[in-house]
Parts: sequence; structure tokens; C-alpha cells
Amino acid sequence: MSEMFSYETENFKSPEKKEKDEPKIEKEPESKLKVFVTDHSPDNSDTGSPENLRKLYKDVARDGIDCVRFDCHWGKLESRQGEFDQGLMGRYKDAKCAQEEAGLNEPIIILSNPPEWAAKLYKQGKKQEFYDEFKKYAEEVKNALEQAGGKKVSTVQILNELNNKVYTPVSVEDIPKLCQITREVFKEYNPDLKLSATVVAGNTAKFIGEDIKKFLPKFKEIKDSFDKIVIDYYPGTWHYPLGDIKKKFSLSWPPTKEIFKQLVKQTDLLRQVFEEVATWGKDYELGETGMPTKFPWGGQESQHYFYSAFFWQFKHMMNDFNKRGIKLPSAVGLYEAIDEPPRSTAGKIIDKITPHPEARFGMRTGQGERKSVLDDAGGKSILERIIEHLRAPLRSKNKK
Repeated sequence: MSEMFSYETENFKSPEKKEKDEPKIEKEPESKLKVFVTDHSPDNSDTGSPENLRKLYKDVARDGIDCVRFDCHWGKLESRQGEFDQGLMGRYKDAKCAQEEAGLNEPIIILSNPPEWAAKLYKQGKKQEFYDEFKKYAEEVKNALEQAGGKKVSTVQILNELNNKVYTPVSVEDIPKLCQITREVFKEYNPDLKLSATVVAGNTAKFIGEDIKKFLPKFKEIKDSFDKIVIDYYPGTWHYPLGDIKKKFSLSWPPTKEIFKQLVKQTDLLRQVFEEVATWGKDYELGETGMPTKFPWGGQESQHYFYSAFFWQFKHMMNDFNKRGIKLPSAVGLYEAIDEPPRSTAGKIIDKITPHPEARFGMRTGQGERKSVLDDAGGKSILERIIEHLRAPLRSKNKK
């Protein structure tokens, strides 16, 4: 599919041409929409070296990104109970410092992915022991952030994709306890700390967790444990809205150009989830979205197309919400800053012989080279133009 698309997309014309082509309409002030990107570079000693972190985050900042979201990965920090990897914790501290040095805002920190021994405690019904260990882990992270200094972290995410059992082996009714522990641990560090929760919206989630539409009513019962609700959405990878598309196109594999285009422009499920969560009286965000650059998705060109087409539709959705008086999302998250090539033999084999896409979601190669979506030959990268488009004034509520 890598040669299927022309990426001189009409969605992001130069400002001069747009002004000439489009009629002037009444507009509201520019949006304050925050844009962040997920990065896992600190997890490894090579990509997480101070030199590489400074280089990466300086490059991240040049496209208009506000901040970085990264895991303080519990499973990696404490793979053996009671033994914290201080080298890894040091890289997390270095990452925070390097981001601020690059001019980015304070990071969003994720308390994520319990180690096997901790998940085992929970599964065996030893919940209090699990909570006690989670508290020790949260205290280690809080202490590291204090030592790093600089701007205080203002948002901490509790676990990852609460309806995805691969990442969150904790029942929904027990999540508030983790929120309570986190607020207690961080109250002196930052009494105004905000807690966020993520869920994944996609029809492949049923194989690894619970469908978002079935999960939302349960999640609503614990929503007041959080300050922000964050939705992850991956049309064309972890979500295949093929119902209407089947009526228009005959399916084949790899997907044809037109099927791919229809898939990645889909916002229907995201719209439904947003419309529900917008009534909860909470801040809400698009937490992760992106497109891998490997077979069968089509390489850098298809990733480039995804960002252009999906966010063009996303802006239409925000305009529609604004006109209808629906609360708007406050942030958009991108996945991810840089590729994570597999390091284990098993991981390399899986990456080579299967369509498993996680290793190639980056907007940069594993060596830090900017991919097509970051091409700035025209003075501004496609991503920078997209961010400007998302932040541009919305259509007036009164405009018919």
C-alpha cells in the first residue's frame, strides 16, 4: 500500500491558498487545545541516555507539541518485589528534566502495568497486600519527581486502558482505591494533582477486555474518582468499523486504498463515546491515536494520510460539538514519538512475520529520523499544520 496515496493533501493547503479559496465566516477565539505525545524512550538505557533524550525532546517541541506522556512502568521498575531499578528511575528523572530543557511543559506520568508478582497477589484475592505494594511503588515515583525538581507534575494517569485486561488486571470496582492511595501519596508534592483514567474504544477490545459500550456504564459509577477521562482510539488498527464500508467495497487483504481511506476517517465510535462522556461533568481527552508504518498498513505514506484525514474529520466533529453546545475535549494525544523496535528474539520474530503493529507507531524511526508526517520541507511539518488546524477558531455557535 506504500505507493497507493498522493500526500499533497488538500486538507492542509498553505495559509495563503486557503485564505483565497475559502469564504470568511464568523469565528470564535483560537482553541486552547493541548497536544501531547506518548514516549517510552526512557525505558531502555540506549534510547534513554541523556544525550538521546535531549535530542528527541528538542525535536518533539519543534512541531508544536505541548508535553510528553510517559510510563513510570511498575513492571520494569520493580520486576522483583522490593527491588527497585534505580537506573531506570534515573532515566525517568532525566526524561522530565530533558523535556523542560526543550521548552515542553511538565509531563503526564502514568502509574502503569503491575509486575507479574503484584498481579498475582491481586488474582489470589490478597487485595490489601496489592494495595500496600502499589502505595510503595507510587511513593518511589513521587520521590523521584521531587528529586528531579523543575515544574511539578500536574497529571498522573492510573494504570492504562481500564477496559483492557492486558494492561489493567484490576476490577473496575477496585480502581477507586488506587486513586485514593495516589492522592494520599502525592498530596504534599502537589495538592492540586489531577488524576486521569484511560479507556480504549475499539471492536478488537473484546478479545482482550470489555467492549467500550458495555464498559462505560460501569466506569460511570466510579468516574468521580478521576478528574479527567481519556479515550484511546485507533481506527484502522485496533478498531475496524467495517459495517458501512462493506456495503460500498469488496473486501480484500491487504486492504485496498479506498477501504483504508474509509477506515482511517472514521470517527463514529469516538463521537458516540465523546457524547456520553461529555455529559459526566469531567474534563475529557483523546488520549492516543496513530498509525503504524509497517505491512499491511502501508508505510510512512499511509501514516501521513491517517494523520491528515483523521484529524480533518476530528476538527469537523469539534465544530459540530461546538455548534450543538456539547462540551469539547481539552486535549489530543498522539501515539507515539519514536518507534520501539523489538529487542528480544521472540519480539523480532513476531514483528517480522505478523502484522502486529506496536513497534512501528512512531513518528520517527528507532534511530530518531523524522518520518513523512514530520516532513517540513515547506517550512512547517504536516504535524505542525495539523496542530494549527486543530487549534484554529471553531465555527461560531450562532452560525447556521
